[in-house]
Amino acid sequence: MRNLVLPGKAGEPTQTIKVEKSILFIGANGSGKSRLGTWIELEKKQEAKVHRISAQKSLDMPDSTTPMSIEIAERNLLFGSPEREDLVAHYRWNKRPATSLLNDYEKLMVYLFSDETEENAKFKAACVQTTVRIEPPRTKLDTVKKVWEAVLPHRELVIGGLRIETRVSNDPQAVYKSSEMSDGERVIFYLIGQCLAAPHDGIIIIDEPELHLHKSVQPKLWSEIEKLRTDCLFVYLTHDVDFAAANACSTKVWLKSFNGTNWDWEAISSDSNLPDELLFELLGSRKPVVFVEGEAGSYDTALYRAVLSDYLVIPRGGCEHVIQSVKALKANTQLHHLDVCGLIDRDRRLDAEIRILREHSIFVMSVAEVENLFCTKEVLALVSQRLARDPAADFEAVSTAVFKRLASELDKQASLHAIGEIKFKLNCYDASAVGKDQLESALQSLAAGIDVGKLYQESLNRFQKAIDESDFDALLRLYNRKSLTEQAGKALGLAPRELPELVIRLAQSESSQQVRNALSEYLNPFEINRA
Repeated sequence: MRNLVLPGKAGEPTQTIKVEKSILFIGANGSGKSRLGTWIELEKKQEAKVHRISAQKSLDMPDSTTPMSIEIAERNLLFGSPEREDLVAHYRWNKRPATSLLNDYEKLMVYLFSDETEENAKFKAACVQTTVRIEPPRTKLDTVKKVWEAVLPHRELVIGGLRIETRVSNDPQAVYKSSEMSDGERVIFYLIGQCLAAPHDGIIIIDEPELHLHKSVQPKLWSEIEKLRTDCLFVYLTHDVDFAAANACSTKVWLKSFNGTNWDWEAISSDSNLPDELLFELLGSRKPVVFVEGEAGSYDTALYRAVLSDYLVIPRGGCEHVIQSVKALKANTQLHHLDVCGLIDRDRRLDAEIRILREHSIFVMSVAEVENLFCTKEVLALVSQRLARDPAADFEAVSTAVFKRLASELDKQASLHAIGEIKFKLNCYDASAVGKDQLESALQSLAAGIDVGKLYQESLNRFQKAIDESDFDALLRLYNRKSLTEQAGKALGLAPRELPELVIRLAQSESSQQVRNALSEYLNPFEINRA
């Protein structure tokens, strides 16, 4: 276990926490992550051991290097001045430790090649003194090369003389200079080298460790680096949800806020009801949260995010996952302050069920499926206007097409609604029954109270009434058919995916407020402008 001194909350005295291996601070933009890294670095109790790698850094990698005395090269890299002897003054930040652009790639290269020269000189001297074969030293450059190539197996580092080149694996002719490396290749080299240069038993602070790195290489890189420096405590400062979730072994701390002087932070406890990725995404947001049905990248999620732009919209798949997520967050004492709700399709829910869900901040739309939102009369009018067509004629064409389709499967739709009501009634089974007789009696009593014929007929009557009265709103409220957008688009002469794509473009354009207004009553009782 290692100690890390942190600022107290709301002006309280500093706090020392114990960390096993690494600690990760996650917070939204503006929560003071970089300032916290600066505070940790300059805290007197630990500053001699801290080496901070800033997010603000230049990645200009020189093609060649001139080595110098290893002591001078080390002081120049770690403390910003070759003359510094006190090992605590951080001149490397140009008196702006929180905001200065770190431009020390050349100093890192000088340090690594100076170490190479020093170790090779010692090796040569040792060889002269004996006839016994001595193993060549593994220099820091050797270590950088090994880890770099492990993370990027399709590339090789060619170290020769006082320069470094890169070669495509298995292609000796495909060689390019270090200055021609990609940002990712250069930052990986830089991060490995900087961590090797940190003081023994030190504290290594990495601000935005995911910067310039593809998500696929991040876990491998930091796992390998931590293995190199088992003597050090790693401090990660990030807002990246995926990076935080991938570092399962790190102690996690949530940076709630920073007022310019004090931080509000709290250690994060795992919640078995919430995946880490979801937990971190919530912690990193300043918006109220709404869980919705659907998947990331789907049309419905894109529409929700465009219309509910004041919210952090998180798709959770099916309605049950939405309900579970809202209830889990409401029960989580760490997150009780968050404004959290759910928004789900009406499907075939009864009014009684809808009222119960609302008590748990889960709101039910007034359309059967989210796809029906793309087909409302108001949205179709916006689409017709954008296409310079006749809105009345277009609505008539769509209405005729979808009512005709509903009439062709009336019995199926009525049956599905009846099934939904039967399932809801079966959920009322007496859970307090004990023993065989009571269980059988409770089931018989429940079944006797379910009039299947009546439920079916009432369901059929609702559909027939909507058809007889050409009630388009009632159709959207009752009709569960995910292909409804294709039917509506076809009636307008559009390709299968054109209608939802066009509506989403409108929602993301200068017409966004018109789309919000058009959909507000269908999202009722969810308050679209609640935030």
